[in-house]
Amino acid sequence: MVFGAGLIMTGVAFSWSVAFEHDSIAVELVQRGAAVAGSIQREFGVRGRVLDAVASFVVVTRGETRADLRSFLGQLARSEPRAAMLDWVPRVSAESLRAYEEKQWLQGLADFRVHRAGEPLAPAQDYLPLHFGIGAGASVEKMDLTPGSDLSTLPDVATAISTARSRRATTASATVRLVRPDGTYNASIFVMPVTGPKSGAASDGDGELLGYAIGLFEIDTMVRDAIRDPDGSAISFQLRDAAASRESTPLFSQRATRFESPGALLALWDLVGGPSPEHEAGFDLGGRQWRLELVAGQRLIAAHVSWIPWIFATAGLLMSIALAMAASGYTTRGAGLASMRRKLSGERREHMEKLSRINDDLEREKLDRRRTEESLFREKQQFQLMFNAVPAMIFYKDTKNRFLLVNEAAAASMGRSVDEMEGKPCSEIIPAKAYELYRDDLEIIQNGKPKLGLIEQTELPSGKTIWTRTDKLPEYDAMGRVVGILVFSQDVTEHRHAEAEIRRLNEELEQRVGVRTAELRAANQELESFAYSVSHDLRTPLRTIDGFSRLVVEEHGDALPPAAHEYLQRLRGAAQRMGNLIDDLLKLTRVSRAEVRHEEVDLSAIARRVIEDLRRTGPERRVNVMIEATPFAAGDPVLLANVIDNLVGNAWKFTGRKPEARIEFGSRTVDGGRTAFYVRDNGVGFDMVYVDKLFGAFQRLHSHEDFEGSGIGLATVQLIIRRHAGEVWAESAPDHGATFYFTLGPDSAWN
Repeated sequence: MVFGAGLIMTGVAFSWSVAFEHDSIAVELVQRGAAVAGSIQREFGVRGRVLDAVASFVVVTRGETRADLRSFLGQLARSEPRAAMLDWVPRVSAESLRAYEEKQWLQGLADFRVHRAGEPLAPAQDYLPLHFGIGAGASVEKMDLTPGSDLSTLPDVATAISTARSRRATTASATVRLVRPDGTYNASIFVMPVTGPKSGAASDGDGELLGYAIGLFEIDTMVRDAIRDPDGSAISFQLRDAAASRESTPLFSQRATRFESPGALLALWDLVGGPSPEHEAGFDLGGRQWRLELVAGQRLIAAHVSWIPWIFATAGLLMSIALAMAASGYTTRGAGLASMRRKLSGERREHMEKLSRINDDLEREKLDRRRTEESLFREKQQFQLMFNAVPAMIFYKDTKNRFLLVNEAAAASMGRSVDEMEGKPCSEIIPAKAYELYRDDLEIIQNGKPKLGLIEQTELPSGKTIWTRTDKLPEYDAMGRVVGILVFSQDVTEHRHAEAEIRRLNEELEQRVGVRTAELRAANQELESFAYSVSHDLRTPLRTIDGFSRLVVEEHGDALPPAAHEYLQRLRGAAQRMGNLIDDLLKLTRVSRAEVRHEEVDLSAIARRVIEDLRRTGPERRVNVMIEATPFAAGDPVLLANVIDNLVGNAWKFTGRKPEARIEFGSRTVDGGRTAFYVRDNGVGFDMVYVDKLFGAFQRLHSHEDFEGSGIGLATVQLIIRRHAGEVWAESAPDHGATFYFTLGPDSAWN
């Protein structure tokens, strides 16, 4: 019994020591998993700052050309060779799609089209076309990422874009396969929404959604950059998308190295230690959940295991044998020692119970300590991750001008590491400006007031001069005394350069506008002089032709044959039509020069007035007229009356051969919520093949013998509508009438 009790105690001590070492391995495995996850998130932040640079360039240089954007992305790609693709994807509305494509053509891409892979481009409210696409010799499986490809039609990328827009943050897409000449890689497309100041268009949140900065990054490269394991990989781990099953192929895998000769201690551990500790670390990366699966390797186990369990086992076994031998000797001494044995047995039970209670207390303390350590480690990792992810330079100094805390951006600006700066006085890091900086800090220490928005010019140790915006905030103790200063400093050099460039461009634009205005004024004067000359010089010979033709008929009509009379009548008719053409041409030039006023205009009332005039000129006609009460418009009353007069007059003219003529005037809502006014008739109509010629000057789709006219009316209508920033178009079919629509610009809506 004594020997059995000794073996039980030995087993308890051995199991406790093995469990303690197993738990210590598991704790370090958790810490390493959190460190690797944090490193991967920091690498994601590095890629996010690359996209932030693309977004900043687009917002600042909104009017730059495609060549400027390609040059900037090329420079950025050379500084970030880990990117398989960097591109800017603008948000193009359906109304501006054609203008966007034409802009690319003007910049040298004659075959540029916004398209969807393998299918026609379906109508949509917005399009997201790529500018440049994947680099030479590379592609993405099952995805068309060539210039002009509409990303909103690619499901995985569209999901990432939607998530990025709702989160207003950089978002990673589902995993894609990047194919290069040297192999195939797992990759992910990072998407960053880019917003700018509101400009009257569709806006997102506090600004207009301009588009998205995107980057294609290899997951393998990103993970390898994040892992820094100088001792040869003490942990086996695999990285998976959390949405993938455990049987799926991991995105990245690394096995821990094994000892060629593990030694006796590791061999014994393999017998009694059980399976190697495992751990899973889930974390968010760009709006997606990722899973890191870790298994302790031999190197990690070797750093924690010891001979203590085996010492406990050997010592306990020897002690059990000794106690058994002593108990056997005591038994031979007789009944006199029985009471002593019982007493010792009772004391031994009490000791075992006390030892058990001590073991329970130790277990609880060990569990509480492990939880505390894990909590502190997570909080420290979270703080370091957020502190170093901030792109601004952050310093924390004490009242003796020593750097107590700096982030990576601040250390990089000084050309040093964080360890080289923390704990060092300012005079050692930047001796040239130490006194000046301490003088500002001393003022804050004395009056306890922060200093905000300091714009300073700073020369970095590299020799580069930058502009910074700095905020200095004091930290107080419980007594209200300043014990430290927190400094936030942000590089605003590019912003100041951009402001200067914008001012220069505005001045240059004003000069160009002045020159163009003077040129336009001179051109208008020349056009007016030309129109006057044309009207004067052409009317005189026309009046001469008409007058002499009339005199010939009146004075020598009896002597002329009937054919001569017909020729003279045709000659006079042609001269009169020529005069009418000159009058219409002069009206067209006056419309182009007239100043456009904006007043409240009732187009329905104008249409009714035009119909009344036409009924008086043709009382014999029976025309069914329907005029709706349309919304009031804002524009020039005279010019808009000219539009209605031409459109309704054409409808009256081209329904002249219909026994049951019908003319309608009304309005309806079209794309974008705009109001379109229309004039519809059931006249002769026309073939839509010739619709492009319809609004040209002197362009006629019907002969003069069939329908009179000069071919200037619709050209005048188009000119007036364009001067009101609107559009005009027509729909028709031969013998099925025609409908003419027109809209007025945003400034022409009467409120």
